[in-house]
Amino acid sequence: MKNISQLVLLPLAVCFVVGCGAKQTKKVIVMASGSISASGNTIELDPSLTHNEKELIFEDAKLNLSVKSKGGESKNFELTDNGIYVLNLQTDTLIGGLVNYGSVGVPGSITAEQLDHIIDSTEQLMTGAGASDAKSTFFIPPFTIKKLSSKDNARVIGSFKGIPYKVDVDETGKTPDVIKFFSNKQKRETLKDLMEQRAKLKKV
Repeated sequence: MKNISQLVLLPLAVCFVVGCGAKQTKKVIVMASGSISASGNTIELDPSLTHNEKELIFEDAKLNLSVKSKGGESKNFELTDNGIYVLNLQTDTLIGGLVNYGSVGVPGSITAEQLDHIIDSTEQLMTGAGASDAKSTFFIPPFTIKKLSSKDNARVIGSFKGIPYKVDVDETGKTPDVIKFFSNKQKRETLKDLMEQRAKLKKV
């Protein structure tokens, strides 16, 4: 009986050591100015003025991602960490960060002081100065890739999609992270509106 137990336990021990073939998942969200096609680990871009997005799932432990543009540019990326990535194939830099949802899953109200902070931090982020993984603020120039989160339930909202009014909790009772992106051009256009909103709040 002792020998049988040892035979049963040995495969289990080996399974724990090698991780039982633990799933390696890398979700790459491509945001592009033009049409996108993917074959294996190669992404091809046909540049145009049309915005497109594509979500790609890879299960390689070590992913060598090749990007080729019909416009002539090509680049290779090596991804080793699991998680969610954004690949920026737009002609403009993408900036973004976590959406601030309240405890009930809807965006919280904003004070004039908070607007001051948003305006200042946005101006810094547009130059890359305010980008911080610790604060989940992101600056992604064209033809670069950036890991956003290790959480596989995080939601990424592109520059031409609106922010959800609310987000439901997942099966564990937690609110998923929602990360919203804008182009630098969009943010330049909205900074004026934010400044006007701040002025109105300070008059109240």
